[in-house]
Amino acid sequence: MLEEKLDQPISSQSVEITKEEIAKLLQANLERSEEILEISKEIKKYIRWQNIWGILRLLLIVIPLIIGFIYLPPLIKEVFQSYKSLLMP
Repeated sequence: MLEEKLDQPISSQSVEITKEEIAKLLQANLERSEEILEISKEIKKYIRWQNIWGILRLLLIVIPLIIGFIYLPPLIKEVFQSYKSLLMP
């Protein structure tokens, strides 16, 4: 309908668009907008979960490192002292 009118030259193109055509176009626009809204909600959820997973991965790496820096130095000192006593007569 409207597409055929748009394909015609401007001089023979009728400018009148009926209320029915406008209502159909508005309804189609509304349906597409709702689809876009649903898709954008899904994308937003996906991005939120990716952010949460990224933070968890970072914590899974950083927390053991911090615990290691806290607890390993005394253990390493004990190991070196035992080897030192073995090496020195």
